[in-house]
Amino acid sequence: MRHEMIICTRNRADDLRDCLESVAAQSCPPNRLIIVDSSETDLTEKVVHAFQERRELPVVFARAAPRKTVQMNVALEFLDAASEIVHFTDDDVILDRDYLAEILATFDAHPHCGGVGGRIANLPGQRARGPVRWVRCALLLDSRRQGALLPSGVNTMCRTGRSPHRVDWLSGCSMSYRRRAIAGLRFDETRARAGSGMDVDFSARVAAHAELIWTPRAFLVHRVSPIDRDDELLARRRVIRSRWRFARSDAFPVSRVAVLYAVLGETLMLLAMMAVFRSRFHLRQALANSAGVVEAFRGLSV
Repeated sequence: MRHEMIICTRNRADDLRDCLESVAAQSCPPNRLIIVDSSETDLTEKVVHAFQERRELPVVFARAAPRKTVQMNVALEFLDAASEIVHFTDDDVILDRDYLAEILATFDAHPHCGGVGGRIANLPGQRARGPVRWVRCALLLDSRRQGALLPSGVNTMCRTGRSPHRVDWLSGCSMSYRRRAIAGLRFDETRARAGSGMDVDFSARVAAHAELIWTPRAFLVHRVSPIDRDDELLARRRVIRSRWRFARSDAFPVSRVAVLYAVLGETLMLLAMMAVFRSRFHLRQALANSAGVVEAFRGLSV
């Protein structure tokens, strides 16, 4: 089947170079690569042109405004009408050689699914265990089910598993869709900068009418480049605003009461950790949570 890959990038020429090499080395490479750039210099464009000269893989290069969701929508306009599958990945990702082959095999094995995601191989292990995890689950901050979108708007990662299984959402660095499943859908352009929560927003809307499958057989390494990324506290505030936006929409199984319940529970846990470990950082995290709620009530954009 014909398949294309979309990569949106900004100011990460070196990261993109490594990512492109991993795409070119695929055992089942895409029929075409679509790159949308919003960098402040022409370094990224030079990397793409150099790649085109050395590789036979067809590439479309375009520029767009520095907002990830805008870039994604621009990329969608370049899709070939004959393409059946569209892959999305990040510019700081390294794909396993068989990543795309395994993604396509999963689509073949699940003919009714609308999207497939792979395993992020370098994710840290489960951070909370025992009583702490039980408390987090009770506060709707975690779940035993991987790949879940909880009533609190919290989305749990897929970390382990031996076989493909159904999930509620797909991670932005590893999401592929049938073209027909995303017909008419667009990314939310009101989400600023890197588009916090845009992957959950987009994939959960697909999940409302088509199955999403996660497979451990397709894997990649997400290097998480520090370039052009929000600091941890600002990211935390954006995440809360994003969850509140989910709760305000009828398209998601998220409620405002559950969002507030989870934020309050996490804030109390952070304050307890601040007292136990005498940690100013945990205090700053708790304050960021409170700021995120205030900003959500004020209707501040994500």
